[in-house]
Parts: sequence; structure tokens; C-alpha cells
Amino acid sequence: MKTAIAALVFALVVSWAATPWVIRLATSRGVLDQPDPRRRVHERPTPRWGGIAIWLGVVLGLGLAAAGDYLIAGNFFLTHQLLIVLGGATVIAAAGLADDKYDLSALWQFAILVAVSLVVALLGVRINYVTNPFGESLLWLHQASIPVTVGWLFFVTKTIDLADGLDGLAAGVCAISSAALAVLGLLLNTHSVAVVCAAVTGASLGFLRYNYPPAKIFMGTIGAQFMGFMLAGAAVIGPFKVAATFAVVVPILALGIPMFDAVFAFARRAASGKPVYVADRGHLHHRLLDAGLTVNQVILVIYAATLVLSVGALLLALALKG
Repeated sequence: MKTAIAALVFALVVSWAATPWVIRLATSRGVLDQPDPRRRVHERPTPRWGGIAIWLGVVLGLGLAAAGDYLIAGNFFLTHQLLIVLGGATVIAAAGLADDKYDLSALWQFAILVAVSLVVALLGVRINYVTNPFGESLLWLHQASIPVTVGWLFFVTKTIDLADGLDGLAAGVCAISSAALAVLGLLLNTHSVAVVCAAVTGASLGFLRYNYPPAKIFMGTIGAQFMGFMLAGAAVIGPFKVAATFAVVVPILALGIPMFDAVFAFARRAASGKPVYVADRGHLHHRLLDAGLTVNQVILVIYAATLVLSVGALLLALALKG
């Protein structure tokens, strides 16, 4: 637990300290998100690339925590699988960096994300089986483990990407969800996963200082997809790898709000005959805004719903474990 707390604090401080520099960098390079009344709510050009600070927070936070853990206790929690996930997430972040600058086509984004997910799965980070939440039986996936893992990594990554539609929304949801996964990691004695998720929580909170409305910077594709991939990968390594009946519940419920919104968005676009990758103004946060809520109220409502689902999932996990 001490290492997880250290990773959270280190990541928070690094992300918080790096964000003003990233604001200047993005502004000087012209990486700005322009106002768009069709689906955006900000009224002035706002720097993107905030995900650089998040990436730095996670990487340096983990590095400092790992160095301290090794020097003090002789432990090294960065396993081979965690390094694979971190490497894949870094490639995804690099692609997001380019997308924020050059607006890559949806096809390119799709191809890069699927390719990285496939490589990560082929290197051994897979969902080999799923557990029955109400029994002890396991469903082994065998050869299906690769496409299932690729689908999971892709879906969760895009889920966080789609959630990045309001100031502070994706960063706050990720902070809550990753904190729940960190607690689950401690409960299941997968401490390395707990430390990684704690670092994501810290980096999200440090960045949120500048991203909460009115936002001074957006995380951009680089931040949303990096955090989404990290959370998806942590779930594959941790809860999905443990033969516990409640293992799959927490990661799904913790991300329940953005997952529901993503599924509904894909279904809505498909039903209307539009390509599923075409952005629109039909997301949950847009509907709440149209219902008369302010930006701050919408964010707090979604934060609260995410927190309730996360706490409920952890309580369920404790009950089933007992």
C-alpha cells in the first residue's frame, strides 16, 4: 500500500507541475481545440496535448515508486506484462500526439489502436478466461483470447476517448475508476496492478487542477487514449487474471457510465445510418446540458454516478470474497 500511495503522490506532483509547461508548448505549436457549437461547449481556442503531462506523471510516478520500492525493500513491482501494457499505451499516446496536431482520420486511429492491442495480446497480455460471478466455474477462451483481448483494449480505450467531451469529465472519471481498480488490486493481492492504477489516479488528479471548468487545457486524444489503454490493460493483468468469482465486476462497473455512453453512441449512430466513428452531440453529457444543467452540474452528476458504481462494485466484491 505504501508503494501505491507513493506512486499516486509522485504522479500527481509530476502531472500538476508539468501541465503549465505543456500549456505553453501546445500554444506555441498551435495545437489548439477550436470552438464548435455543434458538439463543443468551450468558447475560446484551448490547448490540447494535456495528455503529455498525464503520460509524464504516470511514467515518472511509476519510475520513482519502483526505484524507492527496490532500494528500500528490494522489490520490483513492474512485471513483464505491466511493461508491455505501458509500452503499448506509450505508442498509443504517440499516435494521439499526432492526432491532436494533424487530426488523423478515424481509419488511421482505428488501425493503430487495433494493431497495438494485437501486439500486446500476442506478447502475452490476454484475457485467457472469464469467471462466473455466481459460481466457481471458469470459461476458458483458448484461441478466442486474442480477439477478446483486442476487443476489450479497443473498447475501453475508445470509451475514455468518447468521454472526453466536457472540461474535467474524462480526467475525473478516470481518477475515480482507476482508484477503484487500485483498491481491487489490493484486495486481490495484485499489488503491482494497484500501484499502476494509483499512478493513473494521481496523474489524473494533477491534471484535473488545470482541466476542471473553465479548462485551461484539454487532455486531447493523447491523454484520453493513454489512460483508457492503461486502465484496460491493468484490468487484463489484474482482475481478469485472478480466479475469483467477482473479478470481472469491478472494472466494468467502475467504467459503467462511459461504457454505457459509448455503447449507446455506437448503437445510435448505426441505427441512424451514420458511420459509428462520426462525432455527434448525442452523448450523455450533451443530453444533460440540453436538459438545462450547467457544465459543472453535469460533471458532478457523472462523477457522483461513477463513484456510486465504483463503491457498489467494491462492496459487492468484498461481499462475494467473504
